[in-house]
Amino acid sequence: MAGVILLAALGMVAVDVTALIGLRLYLTGATDTNLSQARATVQRHAESHAAPILESTLDTLVPAGAYVALLDKQGHVVTETAAQGPNGQPTPRPDLPKPLPDGFAEHPVTAPAQGAVIPRYRTLAFPVGAHAMVQPATGTAPEPISAMVIASSLALSDDVVYWLIGADAVATLAALAGVALLGHGVLRVGMRPLQDMATTATAIAAGDLHQRIDVVRPHSEIGEVGSALNQAFDARQQSEERLRQFVADASHELRTPLTTIRGWAQLHLHGLAQQPELAERAMLRIEEEATRMHTTVEELLLLAQLDHGCPPADTPVDLGRLATGAVTDAHALDPGRPITVDVQGEAFVNGHEERLLQVLRNLLSNAQRHTPAGTPIAVAVHSPRDDRVELTVTDHGPGMNTETAHRIFERFYRGDGSRSPSTGGTGLGLAIVKSITEAHGGTVTVTTTKGKGSIFTVALPAAH
Repeated sequence: MAGVILLAALGMVAVDVTALIGLRLYLTGATDTNLSQARATVQRHAESHAAPILESTLDTLVPAGAYVALLDKQGHVVTETAAQGPNGQPTPRPDLPKPLPDGFAEHPVTAPAQGAVIPRYRTLAFPVGAHAMVQPATGTAPEPISAMVIASSLALSDDVVYWLIGADAVATLAALAGVALLGHGVLRVGMRPLQDMATTATAIAAGDLHQRIDVVRPHSEIGEVGSALNQAFDARQQSEERLRQFVADASHELRTPLTTIRGWAQLHLHGLAQQPELAERAMLRIEEEATRMHTTVEELLLLAQLDHGCPPADTPVDLGRLATGAVTDAHALDPGRPITVDVQGEAFVNGHEERLLQVLRNLLSNAQRHTPAGTPIAVAVHSPRDDRVELTVTDHGPGMNTETAHRIFERFYRGDGSRSPSTGGTGLGLAIVKSITEAHGGTVTVTTTKGKGSIFTVALPAAH
């Protein structure tokens, strides 16, 4: 608001000053024109008449109310007439330099009043001829003259300029007051959406997470701010919901083995596992559940480390060699399943070898777990472009529906809805695949059709 008023004031003052300077120059120019015309008239009269200039007729040759002085060759005043103001009253004579400087007759100059501040005069001195004479009004003998001085008062012009200064000052102040009032009203209207945003944001901060900003004009600046805040609030709410779901899923995954371990431990502590076979079984079950807990915790720690943005190692890794080794390991664990690998040319990527190997193992483990025994699995590594390497794991199992495919990379998500690790694992394997791939600057996607299998594709930047 202050900036707008300041700019408006500067603009108005600039216009006012320009107008005042222009008006003063115009009025001064008009006075100079009258003086030049009077000079021409006097000089023609002196040249065309042999008779002397009559003092009584000087007012017919010069502008009305002008000061006139006739000078002899020595520059002394022979006769003069007083200037008159706008009210017809005599005014002080102009203060003329003595002697008159050379070039005084070329252009009018401004001279102050003698012994007074006002009025100012525009003064012009010029020669009237070598043989010019003046006849005094007293009837005495004519006297020779060589120059004439004409001075017109600028009192009327100065009064007009001073009046305009006052009028401009009043008009400028009134205009600035109007700008301030109008600007205040416009700002109040313009700031109302921001005040509504602040109210809504305060309500959301207080716990009302369902509140959202009402965006009336989404393409305006304030509308864009409101839309961005709504998106931020939605993202925050979704993040909190995912966090709550993550905590619930993690608690569930850890609660089950803990309950099992506690049950077998209490069975042993209360002396109910006296038989060696039962005691051995209790220890085996405790070890199995502890291993399961350890695996889950390790996966959670890896995800947390990847979420923290820890950069992977930046060393060239032969993805084809890793794929061949991972397939060999998977075939050793499941000898009855046909697993093939196809590596086309060199496929080097920059990254962490152990984590990239974990991507391969998780994809193969996922394909083995969710397809019937004996279902073929194909692994392929190739470079469709010079700057890209693709790894695909294809199975010919039952496939997935659209909803499952859309959520398959979420943490703790299992497509069958079961919470049993025997049917769906912990639900972290593909989430780890996605996090490791993105940490290496790549992407992972799935293409699937119900009843026709699934194709997981990992695309990574090629090493140069």
